[in-house]
Amino acid sequence: MVTLSSTAVTELVGQARELCREHDAALLFLTLFGSALYGTQVPGKSDLDVRGVFLPSLASLVLDKAPEILHFSTGDNVRRNCAADMDMDLWSARHWLLKLLPAGDTGALDLIFAPSNAECILYRHPALDAVFASPLRLMDTAGGRAYAEYSLGQAKKYGIKGSRIGVLKSVRNWLRENCPEPAENERLEACLDALVNACGDGRYCSSATVRGEERALQLCGKLHVASISVRELVRRVEAGMRRYGARAEAAELNEGLDFKALSHALRALDQMEELLETGKIVFPLKNREELIAVKEGKYPWSELEPRILKRLELVDRLREQANFVGVHDAAFAEKCLLDCYGWRQGADSGRSYHVSFM
Repeated sequence: MVTLSSTAVTELVGQARELCREHDAALLFLTLFGSALYGTQVPGKSDLDVRGVFLPSLASLVLDKAPEILHFSTGDNVRRNCAADMDMDLWSARHWLLKLLPAGDTGALDLIFAPSNAECILYRHPALDAVFASPLRLMDTAGGRAYAEYSLGQAKKYGIKGSRIGVLKSVRNWLRENCPEPAENERLEACLDALVNACGDGRYCSSATVRGEERALQLCGKLHVASISVRELVRRVEAGMRRYGARAEAAELNEGLDFKALSHALRALDQMEELLETGKIVFPLKNREELIAVKEGKYPWSELEPRILKRLELVDRLREQANFVGVHDAAFAEKCLLDCYGWRQGADSGRSYHVSFM
């Protein structure tokens, strides 16, 4: 657990407020984020992530000058952040409530459940109490696969099944097994259907028709007419693997893996499963020890790939028959946003918005 002194908390809140003041905004919420929130920090290795929400001024909104994101960092673009660095990102309340949450953004969902880890909360204004009390009304868990896409994004460079490189690798392996020494006159037409049946996935590997009649193999965005030799297809696929599949080849040897990214892939899927089954995400995460082990490289890619794929299948099944479903209530989200600016002052006085945040 990350324990900050009262002085450190005061400094972080002060930094956030100063960042807001520089952009004519007010601070609504601030929390430790990332590994500190998840409970997956590694002493001496994890930097400090801080995330929050701010309220742009009405003047900046009217003039269309209101920012959506405010950022501050002690690091730079030259080197990777170290344990002594701090990154602070603040989202405008409008951007968070009306865009990110209904889109299923993983960070936005983490932020709305951040109060479950009270030790990480640095500042919270009561204006957001309704938001934190009814998170399922502000998201859409049935539509979209943001968590799944995020997880695949963390692992696709290693050729995970279903990714572009993964499909290319699958076709290469099928050709090696089924056409180890193709004859010079052996054509793709003879094995096209079998290859697509074994490796097809709809997006990156399928049969196609060119010029209205000639069959072809659509592989990772390229067409290979069925009249070419199998030898030629093998040559093209092997060339593609040499050009794009170096990371996938290294992953099979457990080399060059970004284990931190892979731990994020599993974490996102575990969190989505918890959300669909219980209607909430509780921090720190219950499986944090396992995620730390993944982050520290204690599992090879040969074990991680099937685990990620299995979790993807499970989450997709749960989405179809979830115990708890988040259905985005646009009117409620808009009311929460307006309530941040003020309240109705009497039935006959009209609507008045008032900002009084420290």
